[in-house]
Amino acid sequence: MTYDPQIPLVTESPLTSASPIQVNFDQFAQVFSTLAGGLFNNHVPFNNANQGQHGAMIFQKQTADPGVTQDLDVLYAKNYIGQVSTEPQLYAQIPKFLPTSIDTTDAANTPMQLTYNSVGTAGPLYYSFMPGGYLVYFGMVTGTNFTSYPLVMSPTPKSLLVAIANPNTVETNAFHRPMKISTAITSNDTFFVNSTVGTAPSPATYDFTWFAIGIA
Repeated sequence: MTYDPQIPLVTESPLTSASPIQVNFDQFAQVFSTLAGGLFNNHVPFNNANQGQHGAMIFQKQTADPGVTQDLDVLYAKNYIGQVSTEPQLYAQIPKFLPTSIDTTDAANTPMQLTYNSVGTAGPLYYSFMPGGYLVYFGMVTGTNFTSYPLVMSPTPKSLLVAIANPNTVETNAFHRPMKISTAITSNDTFFVNSTVGTAPSPATYDFTWFAIGIA
């Protein structure tokens, strides 16, 4: 059975409406809150200490951006087409504020991607995401004697915007300055860390941390 908004009928006797009302309450409770994977979907159920509070929100996947014509923001889910896979993600769309009589720039209210389908916590390459459709990669490398060290981002971004390496090892001379390193992006998913490690006054062993931002 399903929830019937017409129950109880005004013409029905309490004697015969009690059972349908009980069924209605049971159906409503199941729709109001469902337990899946240890999480309450929609709301915390009745007769719970936190009853009525929001649980895991369910967004019906959209096939297109809804557009915003009123003074409100929209949260919705739609498929994201990535380099590796297609996954539904959460998006936000805000009202279009431009152009105006002061600023005539025709800036569209382009939807902003808020989520990504995974984060990398295993290492040695770690990654997370930022609102706007960006992936943030980071890690640390330790080794010996290199002049050009390649780092390949995974999952594969559409492009790399920035790559930074920071030396944690000092030169083996009286100045004890950080070893000299630089970065060079060579493709949409790869950048190289360049150094003179192994040549005086640089150390033979090295340790550096790195950070990169790509478009998801």
